[in-house]
Amino acid sequence: MGVGVFPRRVAAEPESDRGQIFKPHRPDSVLLILVVVGVLALGLVLRFVCQSDLWADEVLSVNIAKLPLNRLGAALRHDGAPPLYYAGLHVWMRVFGAGNTAVRAFSGFAGAITLVPIYFVGRRLDQRRWARGSRDHSLIVAWSAVLLLALSPFAIRYSTEARMYALAMLLVTLGYLAVVRAFERPAPVRLVLVATVTGLLLYTHYWAFPLLGVVGVVVLAVAWRGTSERRRAAWFVLGALAAGGLTFIPWLTSFRFQLAHTGTPWGAPVSPFGSWATAFKSFGGNAHLAGWILVALVLFGLFAAAVDARHVEFDLATRPGVRLEAFVAFATLGVGLVVARLSGTTFEGRYASVAYPLFVVVAAFGVAAFSDARVRVGLLCVALILGAWGGISNAQRNRTQAYQLAPIIRDHAVAGDVVLFCPDAIGTDVVGRLPSEVQSVGFPNLDSPARIDWVDYARKVNDTRPVRFADRVLALAKDHTIWLVFTDNGTPADAQCAKIADVLTVHRPGRIRELEPDPYFFEHQGLYRYPASN
Repeated sequence: MGVGVFPRRVAAEPESDRGQIFKPHRPDSVLLILVVVGVLALGLVLRFVCQSDLWADEVLSVNIAKLPLNRLGAALRHDGAPPLYYAGLHVWMRVFGAGNTAVRAFSGFAGAITLVPIYFVGRRLDQRRWARGSRDHSLIVAWSAVLLLALSPFAIRYSTEARMYALAMLLVTLGYLAVVRAFERPAPVRLVLVATVTGLLLYTHYWAFPLLGVVGVVVLAVAWRGTSERRRAAWFVLGALAAGGLTFIPWLTSFRFQLAHTGTPWGAPVSPFGSWATAFKSFGGNAHLAGWILVALVLFGLFAAAVDARHVEFDLATRPGVRLEAFVAFATLGVGLVVARLSGTTFEGRYASVAYPLFVVVAAFGVAAFSDARVRVGLLCVALILGAWGGISNAQRNRTQAYQLAPIIRDHAVAGDVVLFCPDAIGTDVVGRLPSEVQSVGFPNLDSPARIDWVDYARKVNDTRPVRFADRVLALAKDHTIWLVFTDNGTPADAQCAKIADVLTVHRPGRIRELEPDPYFFEHQGLYRYPASN
């Protein structure tokens, strides 16, 4: 949920041509309209088209969401996530089914809906330009925000993934509007909306905590130093944020348990500085340059203003317009990364979803930093072409090697063979493809990887003795083949798995490498076969 500069409502009604992006008398208006419609249509289609199989986290989401609602809480204590997305997916699957397309459509729907509020966020920023005397009365920021989000590889990726990140982006965008409207007039209905979105965000992803913390600090600053009218509104908004936070109390016991026992044991702690690049690169999806173009537009929105058609002036003290939007976006990432470092947890680019809509609207404001329409159109075209490239690549690219390795096991394994997933988290999307006659187990718990128990996972990994664990696998297999599914992400679990593989090789020296992990895939998995001893 973002905070603007809490502008007062523009007093005067705009001129008759204010707010128009297409001028009917211009000969290129029809072409522009067709381009906009085409971009929106492509963006919507790409939110519902994905040829990839579900990767492990998506399958895990589906397996948890299939449980009865009264069992979700217990399952999520062992998973480490809040419950809103899983409860929503549970209801969605009851209506639309549990096929790959159906379960991803839940996120696709959230991603498509987000295009509506992002327009109104951008429109408010356009009104802010008009109020400051801009002679450009178009809706350039509103439509730039819509188009950038429509063909954003980041937004498209998570609109086609059975995870909570598209829902988080929708809630953040709605939260921005709720907070700004509450500042304009802190009516009860508007304050209830702020509280509602606050609670929903906390129940969607825990990275909402740094976002809401930063928003709370900004609102508190307004309550402390603003005008009397702004202070009054700020205290009401603070109360609404606090009320939304109180809705988290029923989940607090589970959250404290997760905080103490789960975390992110599948990844190593990362540097806060290196993680900025990870976040910005992830904004481009499979087209990394698209992410850096977005960041460049963000910097233009924050620092640049047009002098004339050929000149742009930079102010290192930042330009008025989107200072607080940019501050909340950058500060959310910064605070989250510092907390992750201090708590020993990892960072993935997808966590930036709680700040991403703010980056998009600041980037859209950056498009308006140029007064020449040709430059604006050119910048947008570059960003949209790269975005389309990333979005189409997402639609065509498989995220997991499960479709390659499962047939190898299925075609050659016999009843009694053991399939060891090391670590177990890479087996969630494979185990359902295997015949029931084989024994599927995972490291470190030596049980089915259909759902992963993350409780004290790091301790279990560190306490495992590779020789002893390999002996247990050998005893389970007896005189049958052992299939080892492994990866090479460089985590502590992977290091233990490499040792287990070596121990198995000592006992089964005829090891055959059936499949090599391929980093082209988001989730890459290799396969060893240890034939039965004679």
